[in-house]
Amino acid sequence: MAEVDFNQQPQQQDIGTMIQEKAMRFERPIPGQSLTQDPDSPMPYEKPPQYTDRNEALEYFFAKFVDEDNYPKIMELIAIPFPIMDIVKIYLTEAFEEGVINPDMVMLLAEPLAYMLMALAERADIDFIIERAEEGEEEEGEEGGEQQRSLGVLDNALGRMDTVQKDEDFPEDIEQRIQQQEAPQSLLGAR
Repeated sequence: MAEVDFNQQPQQQDIGTMIQEKAMRFERPIPGQSLTQDPDSPMPYEKPPQYTDRNEALEYFFAKFVDEDNYPKIMELIAIPFPIMDIVKIYLTEAFEEGVINPDMVMLLAEPLAYMLMALAERADIDFIIERAEEGEEEEGEEGGEQQRSLGVLDNALGRMDTVQKDEDFPEDIEQRIQQQEAPQSLLGAR
């Protein structure tokens, strides 16, 4: 039977459930499954991706991040503090599995999406962390010996990103829309 922390705030439990649902899905294909499937009904990631242009993909993710349902949840998650790169990895993995982007686009979008979330968090006046502390380092409030959650092959592919910068190809219209984004109401009430 799972332990329940009754001292935890309800909002954090909802966010934790959302993270667990997205990051710990087990409906993944088994190795070699694509070789035994009917070629007339391919999985979404076996079809051509929906976005092949980086700027169009950035627009897609920006719309997802600032959606009226997602934006407050993402900002609350960052305020916990939950690492921004873990959020990026969750969204990129989900987009790949749904056939929105291909693996090459995953690698191209990781840093710009992290920058986008950092800019939105700064706009909402939220302190954030980019990555989890490496083994041997201790985060504030973390007890020694606690296992870190892994988000799969993206951890190895992307490596550590302790600093994230806006690249010269980042779309200016998204930058302007980030600066115009209003902070979520639920966070303002909590401060």
